[in-house]
Amino acid sequence: MIFPLEVLFGQLLVGAILLGGLYSLVTIGLALIFGVMRILNIAHGEFIIFGAYTAYWITSLMGVDPLLAIVLAIPVSAFLGYIVNRLLIRGVTKSFDAPIVSSFGLLLIMQASMLIAWTGDPRSIVTPFTAESIHVGPVLLPIIRLIAFAVSITILTLLYIFLSKTYLGRAIRAISQDSESAATLGIPVQKIQTFTFVLSTVLAGISGGLVALLLSFQPTFGPEFLLKSFVVLALAGVGNIPGVIAGGLILGIGESYGSFFLGSGLRNVVAYAMLIILLLARPRGLFGGRAVREV
Repeated sequence: MIFPLEVLFGQLLVGAILLGGLYSLVTIGLALIFGVMRILNIAHGEFIIFGAYTAYWITSLMGVDPLLAIVLAIPVSAFLGYIVNRLLIRGVTKSFDAPIVSSFGLLLIMQASMLIAWTGDPRSIVTPFTAESIHVGPVLLPIIRLIAFAVSITILTLLYIFLSKTYLGRAIRAISQDSESAATLGIPVQKIQTFTFVLSTVLAGISGGLVALLLSFQPTFGPEFLLKSFVVLALAGVGNIPGVIAGGLILGIGESYGSFFLGSGLRNVVAYAMLIILLLARPRGLFGGRAVREV
């Protein structure tokens, strides 16, 4: 069946926007710990894939609804984040290089462990509405992508409200701006940083559960999601949730149209090209401004 050009481009745009919401959620955990703790977690993609496997096995073994499985997987992701922070991250936060080396080692350990435990066979969560769509005019909206988009935007909105309106959220923002000044004001910096790392791991786990609903996955897919997070972070700048949402949508649109014109095999090439161009042209991101500090 041949679609008119405007319908085809509209379908691509809708799919790109729905996928872009997930990319925003995939990125926000990485943006959170980089903004607060000034560490770059190279194992972020593995946390996402671990969350995908956790939701998959809860659904498969317990027979529960996939969305409920994602909720039940939250304590597992939180425990993993606490242990990793306690054993690998907590003592090296004063250095920029050490957490990168530690998290890269963690990436290799987690990837090998998941391969041993679950093999490299692609998996995904299949639901009764996985192949269902609704019609909006001539455009088809996949129900499962609509659900993932709605969950992603809801979580990002709640996170924005949490960081803006609550005492704990304001403390996180204060530490991200100046941890030493925050400590002099009585804010428990180390405890807040631990909480932030656990929260970032939980967000990665939730996004992994949504990935399992939308895509097939395997243990070696972590670096691919890390790359997408870097691109969105480069677009958004640090500490900018609306920018992260916009960056995710831009990446989704770029990948969608890029893979259509260049072929699906070059989808990641589009992401790499966007990252390189952005770093050269706008190192602070499209939505990042100049940081000014009074001394």
